[in-house]
Amino acid sequence: MRFKLVPLLLLHLSFTFACTIGAFGPTALSEGRAVLWKNRDVNNPDQEMKFFRGPRFRFVANVYAGETLDVWAGINEVGFAIMNSNSYNLTGNITAADDGNIMRLALGSCATVEDFAHLLDSLNIVGRETPANFGVFDSTGTTAIFEAGYTSYTRYDTKNDSLGFLIRANYSMSGGPNRLLGKNRYERAEQLCRAAFYENRLNLPFIICTLARDLGQVGFEPYPLPFLGKFGSLPFGYLPTDTTICRSQTRSVEIMVGPAPGAHLRTGMMWVLLGQPVATLPIPLWVAAETVPSYLDGTITAPICDEAQRLVSYLYPLPEYPKAINTQRLARWLQFSAPTESTIFALVARCETEWGASGPSRTAAQTLTDSICRLILATYQNFWQTVELEKQYPNQHPPLTTLHLNSLPPNSFPVYDITGRIASPARSTGIFFIPNDGAVQRLLVLKK
Repeated sequence: MRFKLVPLLLLHLSFTFACTIGAFGPTALSEGRAVLWKNRDVNNPDQEMKFFRGPRFRFVANVYAGETLDVWAGINEVGFAIMNSNSYNLTGNITAADDGNIMRLALGSCATVEDFAHLLDSLNIVGRETPANFGVFDSTGTTAIFEAGYTSYTRYDTKNDSLGFLIRANYSMSGGPNRLLGKNRYERAEQLCRAAFYENRLNLPFIICTLARDLGQVGFEPYPLPFLGKFGSLPFGYLPTDTTICRSQTRSVEIMVGPAPGAHLRTGMMWVLLGQPVATLPIPLWVAAETVPSYLDGTITAPICDEAQRLVSYLYPLPEYPKAINTQRLARWLQFSAPTESTIFALVARCETEWGASGPSRTAAQTLTDSICRLILATYQNFWQTVELEKQYPNQHPPLTTLHLNSLPPNSFPVYDITGRIASPARSTGIFFIPNDGAVQRLLVLKK
């Protein structure tokens, strides 16, 4: 296969980009589908989604608002997907193809992981501008990470990993010992995913609700929220988000999901969270829709991304601590948005069941994504109305039921915090929820 690079017209800025990514083979997740996950950490908060028609294939991908040449994660109509994180311990110095241009070319031209390997082979000759860890999968479930330097690369397949998944931050395992950027994020993501795997809860909701939004660190668990303590010199209840998986500079999350086993290629899809993951909600997209709604691809910026940025300003209210999040406010938002998120997951699961192995029609895919976007915008609107009411009536919050976790009888109902984490004696102070016939009961759990 021959590849032709799109002309490079955009200049790269000099600041560091830092993302956390994961490639999950079909055996790693309970859904049995290949998955790519990316927390995108960049300076520009204006994120959008776009539908493209490539040389061979159509695809949907994440872009900066108004961008058309480079893409930063996506999936195409034949079930090939790609994302990346920059790598800073691969040496060299070449100005040639940039990573965003490579991913746009790959989505428009590659059907398989082997096609992508051939693309990298051809680029070894002309060179690559930005060393990167590229995560890819195809419709067969083959899933891999290519640690691509300037003129060479090293391939890692998930099938060769004992747990079936690979995590990367901003350095490569094949690179040098210096500039291991994001080592703490890598270790934390590994810790969370390994625990979830062994506890049989490594699935898409875990990646979206727990992994992508994580505010903890190795050796430090702030959960359940709100954080009822002091971290360093920060005010009570605040947490730093400069080195966590969910960072103050995490501008979007992309989660590509391969076709279901034995199903049509159009069942491949992606989830996107435009904005900092704790401040936004997941939206499903299918290439079969042949479009992206204006909520995600606006005239200037994406309305849902704009709403997420407004909420980020509310969650980070202190100019003297611009990277410190107010967990009291965050807990309030997560509590408010949890029913909407549950509704989104239920809607998608029901529709995918109804569509069956043939996948969605163009109209069905468009209708579902559009409906979920409207639901999310309504959730933001309702939240701000609630905030205003609570300002006017500060002593009229919904009542809480008080419960001592240690007093629960053995094998009783599970108790979850607002991020979906099961309560334990180590995490037994805060606001939790008990499922009850599809509803939830809000309660305050205290250490005995």
